[in-house]
This record gives sequence, structure tokens and C-alpha cells, in this order.
Amino acid sequence: MIRVDLIEKTKCTGCAACASVCPANSITMKEDKEGFLQPSIDKKKCIGCHKCEKICPILNKETEREGETKAYAAINKDAAIRAKSSSGGIFHSLAKWMIEQQGGVVFGARFDDQWEVMHDYTETLEGIAPFMGSKYVQSRIGDSFRQAKRFLEDGRWVLFSGTPCQLGGLRAFLGKEYERLMQVDLICHGVPSPKVWRSYLKDCVDGKIVSISFRDKKDGWKGLQNVSINTTTLNISEKQMANSFYRGFLRNVYLRKSCYDCQFRAYHRNSDITLADYWGVDKLCPEMFDNKGTSIVFAHTEKGRKCLEGLGDSVTFLPQTRENAVKYNPIMDRENPKDVKRKRFFRVFRWTSFRRAVFVIDKDTYVTRVLRKVNSLFIK
Repeated sequence: MIRVDLIEKTKCTGCAACASVCPANSITMKEDKEGFLQPSIDKKKCIGCHKCEKICPILNKETEREGETKAYAAINKDAAIRAKSSSGGIFHSLAKWMIEQQGGVVFGARFDDQWEVMHDYTETLEGIAPFMGSKYVQSRIGDSFRQAKRFLEDGRWVLFSGTPCQLGGLRAFLGKEYERLMQVDLICHGVPSPKVWRSYLKDCVDGKIVSISFRDKKDGWKGLQNVSINTTTLNISEKQMANSFYRGFLRNVYLRKSCYDCQFRAYHRNSDITLADYWGVDKLCPEMFDNKGTSIVFAHTEKGRKCLEGLGDSVTFLPQTRENAVKYNPIMDRENPKDVKRKRFFRVFRWTSFRRAVFVIDKDTYVTRVLRKVNSLFIK
């Protein structure tokens, strides 16, 4: 009997490298009871090559590249692009450079027809827009790794954007360095369950959805922005912590289990560029703050630095110290604490729905109530 030992579910990131590399197509990504994609092996198709085990980025931890990470505050000079972006609009500049200057292909996450999140690629400037903006749901990689490899083998430039674990999976799948691959990841808070997102849309949103923005900056960028969902029957616009799905995400209630012990969080990363919001820029670098969105950009490799130089006058850059760059972005290289409500939320959610389980997000646990009582004894 063929025995294949993939990583345990609590550590699996769902990067799909194993499914992408399987020559027999015996591995498919299937949702577990919490709604996260996990590899499932068809033992009848498996040929026992063990390629899935050999390339798993968790089973085979990659060595850190040598080099020096440089950080920059950054703003896209195109006000319209920045207005549509979650922070400073730098992803659009990178994607435009890749398509216009390199004749390349850009991979990113977009909503599909059901407003779930998937990875896709574009070769046109018009195709960049769906990849813009934060999407707080784990995306389906699908065939993106294989597609990226085909482009690279044909000598094309490829910009592949995604979470740090997805890029770790891409590197593992490719198995070697490609001079024309530009890897762009982000400072990731963690990925919420697609099943929870699906249930939220079904329970809490009426009408046919027209657009979704998790980071609507109409009231400004600093502080709590708006979650805006427009449909044919109503428009939802709530401050982020007033939105039940976003609140559960930010409180770590339904993140993927591997997100609480992420193996890819580090300051110096194996990607070329890391993008994030420059929180605290108003205090640390006020000359780059106008409340319309400022990015912090980390260039980890010489390739990444040359790419930033290639953006020319379209972006304003200002070098930053490591201390300032991560002061208000601690999850750059630190872990998310696991919320004590997680187990209870999923127990209720699996038997009912998001609407019926949402009370768990806000209800204090017994331990929280005891701690609050103890703390109150010391308040004078």
C-alpha cells in the first residue's frame, strides 16, 4: 500500500503546492469542516512518487536568503489610483511596470462571480483593477502555480502577488530561481475561512452584489475605514469594527489554524518585495501623510530594489528605518494570538450559520470576565 504523509491539518497553509506538483493529479484541494482548503489524496491514482512530500514548504523549510532589507514610505502620485487602493497604491505601479515595461504577466487575488476569492492572472492594464484592494478571505490558488511556471519557462516576466505562505508554496513548486519572477507578498494578519465569508454574504447581505470594498477610504485612511457592500437592493457602509465579519477577522476568531503559528513571518523574507499599510506614518514620517493612504514597502532583494527604481517618477519614495517600518506593523515578524472563542464559534457555526454564531465574537468568555474582575480590584 502506498503511504504518503502530508503535513498535519493544523500546520497546512493550503498553499496547494502539493496538488500543483502531483504528476498523477491524485491530490485535490477540498474544504474541511471549517471551510479551509486541505489536500485530499486519491490513493487509487497516487503513484507513490512522493513529490508532494518533497516540495511541501512546511515539511521542507527553506533557508533564508542572504541580503539586506530596505524599507520605504511610498505613495502613488496618481490620486485616482491611490483612492481605489487600500493604502498607497503601490501594487498598481508594480503591476503596470511589469506589463508595460517588461511585457509580463501579473498574478493576484480577485473576486469571482460568487464574490469568493480566487487567484488569476492578467496581461493587460485593465486587468489590474480586480486585483487591487484588500480581500480578507483565503484565495483559491487553482492552477496559478502551473500557469506561472509555463510563462516563466517561455521566457516571460511574471509578477506573482499573494500571502507569504502562498509565495512559499510557489517557490517550493518551482524548485529553482527564475530571474524573471518578481515575488510580491504582504504583511498578513491571517486568512479567514471562505466558508464563513460565504455564510456571511448569504445571511447578512440582501440582493445581487455589485461591488465589495473592505477598505473604503471615503472618510479618510487613518483609523477605522468602511466596509462597503453595494447590491441591487441596498448599500452597506459600516465602520470596520461595526461589520460583523471584519470584527471576527480582526479578533482572530476564524483564521486558519496555521496562521496562529505562521512559518513565513519574518522581516527579511524570501520574496522580492513586501507591501503593507504604513500605520503610524503620521507620527513617524508626517511629510508622507495626508490621510489618503501611505504604503510601507520592503525590498528584500536586488531584483526588488531595481524594480522599485524602475517605477521612476510615478511613485514618491522615502527611506525608513526598520524600527519605524514595523513599529505599528508588529505582525511583520510576530505571531497572532489565538482567540479563545475560536473553538466555540466553529462549533456553533457548523451546526447553524454565521448569523447565529456571530454572538460568540462579542460575548466575553468566563476567563475574560474573571480577568476583568481581577483587574478592577487594582483600579484605584
